[in-house]
Amino acid sequence: MSDSSATVTAILAEKPSVARDIARVLGAAKKGDGFLHGNGYVVTWAVGHLVSLAQPHEMRPEWKQWRLDLLPMLPGDWPLVVYEKTKAQFEVVRKILNSPRVAQVVCATDAGREGELIFRYIYGAALCDKPVNRLWISSMTADAIRKGFEKLQPGSAYDGLADAAHGRSRADWLVGMNLSRAYSLIYNEEISVGRVQTPTLAMVVERELTLRQFVSEEYIEVIAKFEGLAERKKETYAGTWFRPRGDQGNEKETQAKLSRLAADGEEAKLIVERARTGTVTIESVKSETQRAQPPLLYDLTELQRHANRLFGFTAQETLTYAQALYERHKLISYPRTDSRHLSSDVVATVGQIANVVAPQYPQMVAEGTGTRTLSKRYVDDSKVSDHHAILPNAVNPGKLSLSPQERRIYDMVCRRFLMMWHEDHLQAVTTVITAITNPGQDGTESVVDRYRTSGTLVQQMGWKVLDPVPEKRKKGGKDSEEEEAAQVLPTDLAEGQPQRVAAIDAKKKKTKPPKRFTEGTLLTAMQTAGQSLDEKELSEAMKDTGLGTPATRASIIETLLKRGYIVRSGKTLEATDKGIHLIDVVHPEVKTPAMTGQWEAYLKKINQGEAHLAPFIEGINAYVSGVMEKVRVTPRRRFASTAKTPQPASDKKAAGARPQTTTESKAKKPSKTTQLNVLLKERFDHKTFLPGQKAACLAALSGKDHLLALPDGKGKTLCYQLAGLALEGTSLVASARVEWMEAEAAKLRERGIACDCIHANRSREALRAACVDYLSGRLKFLYVAPERLSVAGFPQMLAKRAPALIAIEEAERAVRSSQDYLANYELLREHLPALRPAVLLALTREQTPAVHTAIAEFFGLSL
Repeated sequence: MSDSSATVTAILAEKPSVARDIARVLGAAKKGDGFLHGNGYVVTWAVGHLVSLAQPHEMRPEWKQWRLDLLPMLPGDWPLVVYEKTKAQFEVVRKILNSPRVAQVVCATDAGREGELIFRYIYGAALCDKPVNRLWISSMTADAIRKGFEKLQPGSAYDGLADAAHGRSRADWLVGMNLSRAYSLIYNEEISVGRVQTPTLAMVVERELTLRQFVSEEYIEVIAKFEGLAERKKETYAGTWFRPRGDQGNEKETQAKLSRLAADGEEAKLIVERARTGTVTIESVKSETQRAQPPLLYDLTELQRHANRLFGFTAQETLTYAQALYERHKLISYPRTDSRHLSSDVVATVGQIANVVAPQYPQMVAEGTGTRTLSKRYVDDSKVSDHHAILPNAVNPGKLSLSPQERRIYDMVCRRFLMMWHEDHLQAVTTVITAITNPGQDGTESVVDRYRTSGTLVQQMGWKVLDPVPEKRKKGGKDSEEEEAAQVLPTDLAEGQPQRVAAIDAKKKKTKPPKRFTEGTLLTAMQTAGQSLDEKELSEAMKDTGLGTPATRASIIETLLKRGYIVRSGKTLEATDKGIHLIDVVHPEVKTPAMTGQWEAYLKKINQGEAHLAPFIEGINAYVSGVMEKVRVTPRRRFASTAKTPQPASDKKAAGARPQTTTESKAKKPSKTTQLNVLLKERFDHKTFLPGQKAACLAALSGKDHLLALPDGKGKTLCYQLAGLALEGTSLVASARVEWMEAEAAKLRERGIACDCIHANRSREALRAACVDYLSGRLKFLYVAPERLSVAGFPQMLAKRAPALIAIEEAERAVRSSQDYLANYELLREHLPALRPAVLLALTREQTPAVHTAIAEFFGLSL
């Protein structure tokens, strides 16, 4: 700045490019070191965040140590620190803000919560006390900037937004710093826990576990092709056989399930035979018109979701392209909005926008575009808070150099804008039920098989003339989310009309696994805090309780990817073993999406002046303290993760980790007898074997089945435990006694041996976690109640990773018990072949040779 005594206005922008745009409009054309000035203004900039909350050790020296007894860390004050890498620019800004010539300051950072926080942190760290005005604009065009400076608001009008920003920042610090340290110390591995990050990961993990446990089931569908009896050219249509509701089904069954027949083909064969001999008649023809209104305008989340489905763009990529269209090219309005509506004052500009955009889409623009009054579906002041929905600007893109990706995003925004004036999309959906009747024989009732056919016919294209086409469909494929297209039906189908079967086929099919999250569907889940809602059901109230904000959700996904908790696989997101185990070990309240959604709703109330910051922070403090109480009583153990992450440097000495030496890694493997003797002494504190124990263990280690009979049952459990520990892999222990299983598992856990139980008394979540641990090889022992083998898919899950040993506790129950016990052990016998070549170890207290022979024959022991 010059030495002139005239006062100036200091303007702080978030980025150099934005500062240049503002300076150009205001006439501040002179360049300085880190600022522009002239015409009564000095325009400077941040480079994103120049200032942050202090790290724990910068608040209190003792917090540099990673120790459980120092947690939770609950700061009373929140000191700020300047980032070392941007200290030079901060000094430029600080000197400008505190210059005697500066009479007032204009906050021109991004018009949103994060932009407000950037300014407040810099203003506070600079110890500035000059009066502040706020520039709040939704477009970076010169006209929008000029009008924004004509309508500056006092900075105090945004104190609620600032408090919400401080609340978000401090809550993230409290949850992340405390819980990441706590779980890292408990599990002796660096674990990252976050207020939004962890509940988001929990949703991906839950989907992953569901998919991993899914076992595809084969079934058959019978599909007939029908044609009329007239002599003219035949028109055909296809129908799928279905079971009427109430006939071996229930009202909640989906139509797809009603068409499924057993994979053995017996019933399907009978249906096909009846189709070839029966009388065919159209039983009913029902048509209805389905109406789809033009969609709402984009907010950031919907733009990211749609771009992911159309082009496979990640959420972060879409945000980057949209931000470039907003800042660099000035082609669209502020993209980080959470509104899909327009305010009444913005509606006055749509005509000018339409004049620029409409010529780019010849033959696709509705009459009255830009001039016809828009309904409250699009214009609603009550649904616009900080920014309106994303709009194209009245800027011709013709001479601008856009990347192909930027052009696609711009095209999406323009098309969605023009759709507002279009008519609804109408299509007629016709459902035809065709009946094939076979007369009864010998006084029996006739048999009627029914086939369902659906067909569609577009009656009015409406707004869909502008609907973007997914890349896959452009190349001749099908959209990944698109169902098979409904067929076009003959035009003269009528109730009572006779038909004939032109072809009949029994097609073998398989049930499909649940779909993994794409970034688009994960964004929806984050928006609804994990609740399963159709997009059409998303209400403003639900969006207020989502995970994160439109501006932060992309970065949350990227953080999970960077830390190795999830990976991209094509367009889908998969949870890694590391991510699955993190969700397994943290307490329920740490991973619950609903709670984080409620916090987000509270922050929004603070923003709107309906709540205060202090109670919010008190609530977060109480939450962190409550979780810490549970963490303290959690036994310390290793974090069972296949993905390696660095241990906190400050904790390595305390952890007492001992690196493996070359001698250890290449040590000669001891004999089986030595192994057993060492395990007996070190793991179980016994000096000698009981009669029969050692022989049973050696047989198992040699791959031979064995039957062990010990009087009073004493010492049986030690045999399978020793053998299981000596063998590589997981050992299954089959028992009908639930309490015994839980007690034995508890004893093993006390000895530091990983194990779990599967029986009917456990929760669905616990059973799912046990299955995942089994499949990932984290368990040495899995106790299983035989009746669980009747659960669809469970035997197949066990067979995916063959066990090393199968111990059958109280094996005499299979030959000397009630019918209920016998049925359960018959289930076990039925599925044993699929679990081979695992060694079988039958354990019994019975001493009678005849019983031993019966047990061996029942289970097929190779003795």
